[in-house]
Amino acid sequence: MKLLKFEIEDIEIESHEDFSILKLPELSEEEINLIDPLVAPTSGLRIQILDIKEENGNKRYVLTKHKLFLFLRVFKAISQIFKEMKKAQNLKLLIVTDDRPSRNILLDYTSQIFAYDGYEIFYQKDDPTESRLSSPYGAASVALLEDINLIIVLTASHNDFSWNGIKFYIDYPIPMSGDLFKEISKKALKVNEICLKSKYNPIQVDAEQLNNDYTIKLLSRILEIKSLKGKNIVIWPYLGKARGIVNLFKQLGANVTLIEEEINPPNPLKEIRELKLQQIMNQVNSNLALLLDADRDRIALYVKQNGKFFFYIPNEIYSAMHNILAKVYNKKIINVRTIPSDLRGDDTSFLNILTGVGYKHLGIILYFLTGIDVDQSKIDTAILYFEDENKNLIKINNPTPLRQQIVHLMETQNIEKESFLMVYWEESGGHTINLLNVFKIKETGEYKFTTDFAIIADKYPVPALVLITELVCRGYVISEAIDWSIKGINRTIHAIDEEKIKLMNNFKRNDGKIITIEGKDYSAQALSDNNQQIDIYQLKSIDSTLYFRPSGTGPDVRFYIFAKKETHLDEIKRVQNFIKKNYI
Repeated sequence: MKLLKFEIEDIEIESHEDFSILKLPELSEEEINLIDPLVAPTSGLRIQILDIKEENGNKRYVLTKHKLFLFLRVFKAISQIFKEMKKAQNLKLLIVTDDRPSRNILLDYTSQIFAYDGYEIFYQKDDPTESRLSSPYGAASVALLEDINLIIVLTASHNDFSWNGIKFYIDYPIPMSGDLFKEISKKALKVNEICLKSKYNPIQVDAEQLNNDYTIKLLSRILEIKSLKGKNIVIWPYLGKARGIVNLFKQLGANVTLIEEEINPPNPLKEIRELKLQQIMNQVNSNLALLLDADRDRIALYVKQNGKFFFYIPNEIYSAMHNILAKVYNKKIINVRTIPSDLRGDDTSFLNILTGVGYKHLGIILYFLTGIDVDQSKIDTAILYFEDENKNLIKINNPTPLRQQIVHLMETQNIEKESFLMVYWEESGGHTINLLNVFKIKETGEYKFTTDFAIIADKYPVPALVLITELVCRGYVISEAIDWSIKGINRTIHAIDEEKIKLMNNFKRNDGKIITIEGKDYSAQALSDNNQQIDIYQLKSIDSTLYFRPSGTGPDVRFYIFAKKETHLDEIKRVQNFIKKNYI
């Protein structure tokens, strides 16, 4: 399909010799809630930027100035906050986008705002007027690029093409949350005019190659990439060309076939075109296809095994990969996963750490262990638990108990030095790998925690994508590496922010109690952050575990289940209907 076209409402700009001024109208209540939502987003800000109008059975897309101005307010607020933080020194910004249709107008306006405010503007090396880079590579660039401490990524991930969004990173590759995110929202609400500098000259950098080099070095310390060489791999990005991933696989020796057909929404977990995949895979003699969303942090695999085709989602991919690496290659894995992620790799881990949903929770753990200070507001709003030997969840708000548990397990197993494979991941597709070195200092008897690689505390699934591809090419079968008597899926019910809040408040009375849903008993437990704010509820029966939580990226409540393969679909429907009927 061709990328959708849209109209742009006329915008009145007051022109001066070297700059122009954009006067902004007052915000409506709805617009205020979009910039400063009641339920905080898990990763940046996403808005349906294009209005969709139905005319004679056809869809017409319009970018209104009100929607555009919402983005511009946030850009201006980020600029103001960063200038204050850095005392107007070393003002350098890298701006990158995915391939959605509204990217260029946002890229241009972002550049004009920051150029007027005195920033040096950097773009990813690309075609003229473009600066495309995957969102994981954009996040990591704040750690990999010297002297650039502010990155803005314009993306709406797997959302419909009519959406766009802002992710931004200051100093560290971890999503904005806590007090800083709220401060930016408040500043954005107060902006009433914006000055623009139309003449700017962005400096090109190749952050993409820098990321690929980092990935190759990291992989060289985990597993030799040998079986991938010469193999025929199909890559379907769903939007754009996934240049960074395609170049990486080519650099590693694979023969890549790229499918350039766009799918809206670009979500490989919801939309799979099996007939086309099978046709192309058979044509190019490939047994493996990699399916990617628009910003390359949501993945799926389509694999040909023994003449049959199989589709695998992230929960299955990552659990299988961890199990193979632990069982076959003796990797000691510190398994940091979001609470609703697949539990079928827990038994092969050295230690399991469970967090709230999103990398604003996950990323804190590696900072904790390596002694990097974390803003207190991030810790306060994080859900952080580790699992003891009896599978009890121990809540933490500082690194000491976690380090003590790792040392305790090492001493129990007579380990004085280990390079742990540290994985932190979520069920929707995000996955990040690093190596954590832990060793005993003989003179003092103390243990030291270090890493040899830049710490990326956001989604960075490309190393995992290469590893699982290498393992498949070596002959390992994903379906044989996890327990298929248990099935894990997620589903949603529609709920606006007010309904989400009502649900979380109403269900609180069940915390610590047994509730019965259509004859089946569940133990209910609330999982909270370090401010005692409940973010996730767990329902546990004799043979199933369910979770539900308000979505941070859309008007939904998300439900997750791990249960018997034969009954899990009926069970999650029963629980969803019960919750919706009684608590919303």
